[in-house]
Amino acid sequence: MSELLERRPSFLLAILCCGFWYWLIVPFTSREWLPFLANRFDGTIHFILGGLLFGVGAALNKGCSISTISKLASGHFYMFATVVGWIIGWLLLPTLTPPVSYQPLENIDTPSLPALLVIAIGLLFTILKTSATLRKLLFGVIFFGITASTLTLMEPQWSPSQLLKDISYTIYHSESQNWPELERYLILLGLVVGMAFGAKSRLPIKAFEVRAKQIASHLFAGVIMGLGASLALGGNDSQLLIALPAFSPAGVVAIISIILGIAAGLVTRNVYKRRKNKKNRST
Repeated sequence: MSELLERRPSFLLAILCCGFWYWLIVPFTSREWLPFLANRFDGTIHFILGGLLFGVGAALNKGCSISTISKLASGHFYMFATVVGWIIGWLLLPTLTPPVSYQPLENIDTPSLPALLVIAIGLLFTILKTSATLRKLLFGVIFFGITASTLTLMEPQWSPSQLLKDISYTIYHSESQNWPELERYLILLGLVVGMAFGAKSRLPIKAFEVRAKQIASHLFAGVIMGLGASLALGGNDSQLLIALPAFSPAGVVAIISIILGIAAGLVTRNVYKRRKNKKNRST
């Protein structure tokens, strides 16, 4: 998000294109074109509100779905509070509000090739226009997108937010027979281990300190993220890897709202910091 605010949108564009690699991978497999793994929905007010809430929560949390897992893998264990808050948020929405209805659209079983071509050309152009240092980071994002799309082909519900959603729903409906399959936990475990090995710096366990204020803030941020993800039928990972590649209007609306929510949260946080620093200097 900071890349966009600094008028360097190439990083954001690479992230937005992560899920579209799915359509380029399928032809090289033995599988036929399949109806996409996600239901498509119209972009109603629920996705706008959900995206805004999730974005604000992610700004307060200083990390979205994948970033939360990455920080956990790097030894920042206070992010467990975010995960707990996320589950609480998922459970709160059906408890506090009547059932939310969504307007489904017809699924697609083949990609929009012109749209994919435009996306590919736009991504290539922005990569060529970036610096060499940033280009390496962009290729890393592309590699993540290819890997994530491969996982999506193997296990459509592999993403962390989808797993937390299903755990929350299982707890809420007391359906012990519907706990997510073991493979999904193993994928998440592999994700954490991979991030731990790939982390540039890792906080030693001895250096980690439990701070009540920090735990409370991340728990609160997690609840906001969970409420937003529940309304929008998924966090940013689900929207990027499932809804957008399915050409779902709801996914587009949710992602735009998440970006706006993150921007609003970052601006608010920066204003608060400046006021706090100014107050400290005056005293």
